[in-house]
Amino acid sequence: MTALEPTITERRRQTRNSIYQLIYHAENPVSKLEIAQTLHLSMPTVQQNIGELLDAGLIGVGEIKRSTGGRRPVGYEIKKNCRLAIGAAISADHLRFILCNLKQEELAKRSIAHDCDADTDLPGFFRRELTKFIRDFCPEPAKLLGVGLTIPGIYDEASDSVVISPTMRMKNISLRQIVEGSDIPIYIVNDSTGAGAAELASLPPDRRGNFVYLLLENGIGGYIFVNGQVYEGTNGRSAEFGHMRIVPGGRKCNCGQNGCLEAYCSALRFSRDIDMTADAFFEKLDHGDAKCLALWEDVLDHLAMGIINLRMAFDCDIVLGGFVAEHMGRWIETLRSKVAAQDPFSEKADYVRLTGNAEAGMRGAAWHFTEQFIGSI
Repeated sequence: MTALEPTITERRRQTRNSIYQLIYHAENPVSKLEIAQTLHLSMPTVQQNIGELLDAGLIGVGEIKRSTGGRRPVGYEIKKNCRLAIGAAISADHLRFILCNLKQEELAKRSIAHDCDADTDLPGFFRRELTKFIRDFCPEPAKLLGVGLTIPGIYDEASDSVVISPTMRMKNISLRQIVEGSDIPIYIVNDSTGAGAAELASLPPDRRGNFVYLLLENGIGGYIFVNGQVYEGTNGRSAEFGHMRIVPGGRKCNCGQNGCLEAYCSALRFSRDIDMTADAFFEKLDHGDAKCLALWEDVLDHLAMGIINLRMAFDCDIVLGGFVAEHMGRWIETLRSKVAAQDPFSEKADYVRLTGNAEAGMRGAAWHFTEQFIGSI
């Protein structure tokens, strides 16, 4: 394996990157002829760049499955495990890690319970557990591109601090020690932002249009995509959907206000209303427990109210993600019916859909480094 030529001109680098991107996004190995025809390049140009990518260990040879007889044509595919990235998520009671390859496939994961808060050594705890995770699951640290950490709250990158995190009961807490105390690049991002990035990355380029991402976990947040671009708002605080007021004077929310969507539809309802973990709740729900069914019906009613508000405001698909949404498969038609009943323009509400990305926030945070790497080839 050799390093890519550092003195390459920008025009040549763009050509090489377009070839790598084509191979990366292809579902099957692609031949030199397909590359030349698709990108309108000469065969010598394709051969030279393929040679460089092979020498650098970034692509490998794979068989093209179709054949008209005789030897099957040779195709090229990326070496998806040649670089890795870690996604991490901190919540009020758990720290989670996931190790992903260049195709965002899960190679390892771990969840650690904790009781850290603003008064304890959260940066130290994070660094210790990250070191253990890398030691146990990443035997070649040189392959590691970086670590993306999601925070359930508003994060200010300029000051490396959590402006506010209602579910973690944090306000103006510095995380500078996490960033500065690591030999590995660390990227910190709001959990909804990370989840939205994972959803966008999972879509083919021609489908990255308009959609709203709604994250359903211990807190509720989201992201807005307009023409495939993120809308962040004037202060970088757009899509705080969890704090839309849906019931005037209603339930108390973690933010201190009353009647927010988060107070009615977050996973904390399960622990606060009937003293169950999310896993225990959904297990009992699947077995028809009456108490769980009644609570879930109430969650879906209020969630439908939040979704129709988003639909009326943005007129686009509403994508549901987060660990609550992961359990929603058998209930999606029920939810759509509740949304459609409030929609003056649609009888189906088929614009409500579930993401295919499990643990999307962590995957999106890891994707920050993967995307940078892919773009740099």
